[in-house]
Amino acid sequence: MERIWGGHDLVARFGDQIDQPIGEYWVLSGHQNGMSRVQAGPYQGKSLVELTEEEPAYLGTSPQKRFPLMIKFLEAKSDLSVQIHPDDTYALAHENDYGKTEAWYVVDCLEQGNVVYGHHFYDQQHYLEAVRQQTVQDHLAYHAIHKGDLVFVPSRTLHALLAGTMVIEVQQTSDITYRVYDWDRVGQDGKPRTLHIEKAGEVMTFPGQNALSQEQPIKTLAQQEGIDHQQIASCAYFSLDKLHLTQSSYSLTLGHEGNPDIIIIAQGEGELIYLDAMQQEQVIPLRFGVTVLIPSTIHGYRIETPNTLTLLRTYY
Repeated sequence: MERIWGGHDLVARFGDQIDQPIGEYWVLSGHQNGMSRVQAGPYQGKSLVELTEEEPAYLGTSPQKRFPLMIKFLEAKSDLSVQIHPDDTYALAHENDYGKTEAWYVVDCLEQGNVVYGHHFYDQQHYLEAVRQQTVQDHLAYHAIHKGDLVFVPSRTLHALLAGTMVIEVQQTSDITYRVYDWDRVGQDGKPRTLHIEKAGEVMTFPGQNALSQEQPIKTLAQQEGIDHQQIASCAYFSLDKLHLTQSSYSLTLGHEGNPDIIIIAQGEGELIYLDAMQQEQVIPLRFGVTVLIPSTIHGYRIETPNTLTLLRTYY
């Protein structure tokens, strides 16, 4: 998707040739604003909605009436707007959509990279006064990032990716964003992009308010020669694992029995191997950007690489 803050590095990694600045690849999405389609196999060409309607094993038990997660790759050539997403309660009441809790896996960033994460406003009145005085930037909080980090961003958290950052984003299926500050730039039409000051203030958390925990302890699930499997995030909406393999083979069962697994390749090459309904072995080549939706009818599968491979596995 073309974005004013996008670039060309992500396009090159996907092997595409596009002149426009691309900020996002929605590699797995059932949202009407950016529907993904099956790229290979017997369901090639079908949208995610069509796939899950025809084959419920690709959906399982979903907290939404559609596929509940979206997977994106994002490249910030320049800073994204400072923004916030509502929670389910607010979004359903005001936008007829779901809220958005998300997690970023940092694929690449500057040597001393940062993201906007949180703020120093005392309360809603202080926030609105900063907007009026055009001093929002002075009250932003920053968080240092490094390649391979996980940044968990609960709904109602003020945030922004900054220039030089590339991430894989796992999120609730939603496309509701409230912009608070856009670095005084203009959009492609030469006009400032729309801000959503009032709604952002209504969903923003302030000191003393209850909010979804931002702490995500890392849990080691398997560690042996050539294999490192960690759970790096877990919340009410999804769990997220990171696997790093070196010249090895690793067998997995579904993260949540009865629901699908999603495999996302962050670095390297390898193969995903499974048995189909006829008990015939099938092989899916893995490389950067490949995203595989594994139905709940496949209870186990194997990942292999002759070199190194880093991937994310998420489920709900």
